[in-house]
Amino acid sequence: MAELREQQLQFANHLRNPAKFPAPQGVEERRLQIYRDLFFNNIANLLANTFPVMRSILNDAQWQALVRDFYTEHHCETPLFPWIAGEFAEYLLNESDNVGVFPFLAELAYYEWSEIALRHTADDAEMPMRVGDKPVLSPRCWVLSYHYPVHRIGKDFLPQQVEAIPVCLLMYCNQDDEVKFVESNPATFRLLQLLMDDTFINMDVVNTQLLQEMQPEKPDVLLKHLQQTIAQLQGLGVLLV
Repeated sequence: MAELREQQLQFANHLRNPAKFPAPQGVEERRLQIYRDLFFNNIANLLANTFPVMRSILNDAQWQALVRDFYTEHHCETPLFPWIAGEFAEYLLNESDNVGVFPFLAELAYYEWSEIALRHTADDAEMPMRVGDKPVLSPRCWVLSYHYPVHRIGKDFLPQQVEAIPVCLLMYCNQDDEVKFVESNPATFRLLQLLMDDTFINMDVVNTQLLQEMQPEKPDVLLKHLQQTIAQLQGLGVLLV
């Protein structure tokens, strides 16, 4: 059994990184090539389907190099094939040195992955506890913040500099189970953070905190705007009464 396990490990290491690990003895090269191509192409196709925007802005050589690095260097923890894409996004953010071709690549990957992940997890999300008279953020909504306008990136828009103000997005599932997003602003983003924070027990405390942080010239105007924003988000189902 130990010998068989050693052979399997050698075979797996070779498929992952044939340049570093030699092939097992006694296996025909033609057959090895079939397995090498099959395993790598399965991963490459999965990632291309999950990250269509990223794939569209990278040429073939850049894409192959990125996938090859992930395939070779990262040891996946998930046993579920579809969730490998989530580990790819984590890899680009925390492990890869190959994202310099576009500085926004890791954030773009997380944005594209979030759309898939929200669709798969929204139905299983638990309803948060209501605190005081505050509206509750829907469990089918995620509050996201980026340095780049990831929702506008494409072949014709490839930003090289971070935005002066963080790009705030609300991604949510509507009643038809369609994933939508709303471009927000720092004030709304902060409002939602306070609504999710149980230490702020009611809307009076939330409003007081926002006024202290933002120091607006016209507090009444800001509060009215926040009330309108809450009503709009409730209409979308982002906030629950």
